[in-house]
Amino acid sequence: MQVEFTIVFEDIIVFFIAVIYAVVVLTIGDVARRKMNLSPDISRKIVHLFAGAAIWTLPFFPHPWVASIVALLFVIMLGMANTERFGRFFEAMARPEDLEHGSVRGPFWYAVSITILTVIFTFTGNAGIFFVAGAAIQIMMFGDGMSAPIGMKYGANHTRVIFGSKRSLQGSLALFVFGFLGAVIAFWWFGIFSLATPIFTPGAGYVNLILLAFIGALVATLVELVSPKGTDNVTLPLISCVVMFIVAMQMGLIVF
Repeated sequence: MQVEFTIVFEDIIVFFIAVIYAVVVLTIGDVARRKMNLSPDISRKIVHLFAGAAIWTLPFFPHPWVASIVALLFVIMLGMANTERFGRFFEAMARPEDLEHGSVRGPFWYAVSITILTVIFTFTGNAGIFFVAGAAIQIMMFGDGMSAPIGMKYGANHTRVIFGSKRSLQGSLALFVFGFLGAVIAFWWFGIFSLATPIFTPGAGYVNLILLAFIGALVATLVELVSPKGTDNVTLPLISCVVMFIVAMQMGLIVF
């Protein structure tokens, strides 16, 4: 499909709504750390669980490619997170190892993955099937976001080191369950509630929704399990997106 690379006033309005939302989430994480004395682990999870939801504004852009600018803006900001201007956000997201080398690699690659997926689907004129990319992003947000705290709380004594990362059955199950829920939410938002023709309709369409969410969550869980330390924010969304895309084509949900 041909993409019209123009911007209208409505694009600007939605752009600022998305940016303001993401900044609010980052600010909440910073306030939670400074004012409520919560640990950086908690403030980082707040950002991980909710900041990516700025992509929910994509169906409301008259020209969806503008959404990629929002994502790119946060890639740039996170790349500058150790500077004086963004130092507060850096401290809210930084792991101990991040403090050593002065960059927040996890959130940075989290934003890079969202940017890549948004660019691929919007710059090719395929925003109408963004439900696949949206599901992959939601799996990363909710599934990966919940796997670490649940794994540390309930599986701390049953961990195994795989490619440099500690994994537990409890953490992997949390990723699968919350990743599945995240994918269902994304399919509902981008595939049912949509300014275009809904992808998933009552009846067999809902069966496809559940099946595709199940496959996406399962693939993401397996990918996270074998991903080398620090790479899952890239491998998980990109690989699960590719698999769900292929499966959606086999289901007839995506037709070229």
